[in-house]
Parts: sequence; structure tokens; C-alpha cells
Amino acid sequence: MPTSENRIEDHVSAAFSRENVAFHGSEDELLALAAKGPRGAALVAGLSVAALLAIWIAFYFFIFVPRGQVG
Repeated sequence: MPTSENRIEDHVSAAFSRENVAFHGSEDELLALAAKGPRGAALVAGLSVAALLAIWIAFYFFIFVPRGQVG
């Protein structure tokens, strides 16, 4: 049975392959992709903020308002 050191020496990471980590395209294509920006991240952040706001409004109208004034 081989030791763990032998298995590490035989293993080649996917990060060593250029096709797994490099962008295959021209400089113009890369600039076009970068110009679009992180739209997906902005969409996820916007949806999460909208969900939190909706939950806060639901708490306000269904829990706080029916209890009435304090004091």
C-alpha cells in the first residue's frame, strides 16, 4: 500500500492546466466581460436586501402595529 507522500507526488492539480484557470479569448473579449461588471453579485445582493425589507415590513404590520402604543 503506498504511503500518502507517494500519492501526493503522483497527483497533478487541475490548477496546473491552463484550460482550467485561464481565459481563452482575446484582450477585447476580456475587456468586454470586465465592462459588464459583477451583475450577478449585484442581483443577489439586491434580492437579499429586498427579502430582508419585506420581512421587516411584515414584522412591523403583523406584530408591532397590532400591539399598539407602548406606555
